[in-house]
Formats: sequence, structure tokens, C-alpha cells
Amino acid sequence: MRSKFSSIVFLTFILTVFPNVSFALRCGTNLLSTGDFKFEILQHCGKPVSKEVIGYIDQNSSGGRIRVMNVEEWVIEVSGYYYSLIFEGNKLVKIESIGRKNR
Repeated sequence: MRSKFSSIVFLTFILTVFPNVSFALRCGTNLLSTGDFKFEILQHCGKPVSKEVIGYIDQNSSGGRIRVMNVEEWVIEVSGYYYSLIFEGNKLVKIESIGRKNR
């Protein structure tokens, strides 16, 4: 019994000290997370409220070629809250809560 209690205390401590830094978002019955593609987000959540190109990023590819990709921000509404989704190229790299929708 004592070892079970110690395990629970240890697990609670680890989860508090090392919080999960990744963020996922539920859109209907689907879970969105970093690494998802734009078309998947469109299928699960529908069209965004807003889309903006906020910059560009250069990446070195094999063969010494440089690939330039858009950095794009989409704002979507899920259950009365707004979320900012940042894409590099076609992949989701960041999800951030913006706040509650004003009614």
C-alpha cells in the first residue's frame, strides 16, 4: 500500500515539475496538434475566421537549395473561443488561445 502511495506522489510531482509543453486542440471529435496539415484542419474545423501571411522562412534542403515557405496565421473559432494557428509552409507549428468570442 505504501509503495502505491509513493508512486502516486512521485507521478504527481513529475507532472507538476515537467508540464506538457505541447498544446492540442479539439475541433468537434478530432484532435488537432502540431505537425498536422492545412487540409486536415480545414476538414475538421471548416474555414478559418481569418487568414494572414505573417512572414517567410528559408530552409536549407538537400543539394544546397534554399526553400522559401510562407508563415501563415489562421484564426479559428471552436466552442465560442478563438485560437491562433501558425503554419510554416503547409504544417501546423503552433496553437495558441486568443480568447473568448464576444457575444
